[in-house]
Amino acid sequence: MIALLLLFAAAPAERAKDVAARLPIARSAMREVHLAATAISDQPLRAAVEAMVMAPWLPPESYAVAHPAEAERMLQQAGLLEGRLELPPQRGSFQAACGGDHHPYPGGLAVHAWADVLHARGLAATYQKVYGVKLRDDWLVAAALWHDAIKAATLPWHEDATCGPEPRIAGAGAHHVLGIAAAMVRRLPDGLVLTIASSHAPVYGDGASQVCGWLRAASIVANGRPLPAPCPTTAPAEAYAMNTADSDYPLTTTATTWYAERAPKGWERFEAMIQDGNDVAAWARAFRY
Repeated sequence: MIALLLLFAAAPAERAKDVAARLPIARSAMREVHLAATAISDQPLRAAVEAMVMAPWLPPESYAVAHPAEAERMLQQAGLLEGRLELPPQRGSFQAACGGDHHPYPGGLAVHAWADVLHARGLAATYQKVYGVKLRDDWLVAAALWHDAIKAATLPWHEDATCGPEPRIAGAGAHHVLGIAAAMVRRLPDGLVLTIASSHAPVYGDGASQVCGWLRAASIVANGRPLPAPCPTTAPAEAYAMNTADSDYPLTTTATTWYAERAPKGWERFEAMIQDGNDVAAWARAFRY
């Protein structure tokens, strides 16, 4: 009883860590995230991805961290920011973070990342079998784990068991541009940076201008200067695969909305989820014909 009372008195971040540790799907996902990161064969890339998973944050050597007012002015001048530049005040917890509107529970970020790894690898197997094209597994894993990691810092937990709202940069949730900027600061390969950027829109049609805006904004945040080269007009095959791999939100958002309408409110919703398994499983059971 005392332990339960202490939990209810804890800060939202601590309560989220406790839920993530007890929610089976979140616990399994975090284990798989660590396993996928440690299996990256390229040592420098592995170290960068492991660091991002351990402490999701914009690197302190980023230009915007040292010069936030100037970075804000540059972004506004370029038409990439409305309002203020809000940088996360501290690193987040990948394990306890929510994954946004489609995974809004402690551990949701890890669940989303794990699903993206599996989606991307499934697509890679298809590309190789059908087209004879072998995608780089290291890049797919790195992009799946990296692209949403800074949600852990930009979507803090609140007393009412909600996370966010999140500031926006260049028309996207701030985590996306800050994650691309972090990849630039960490000197990830240009093609992999583009693969991370493409997770939310492909370099195709209208998506190309969106990706361009994100890269321009990220370059200002990372280096204090606009993108030095013209915007890309194509991308590696891994980028298109990653965009498809990250596109299960119609299902997950539908399940999340359905579950939230029926489950208890506040932190009790997550206690119910521990019993139900997860929101997608509960939704699928309800609609099984």
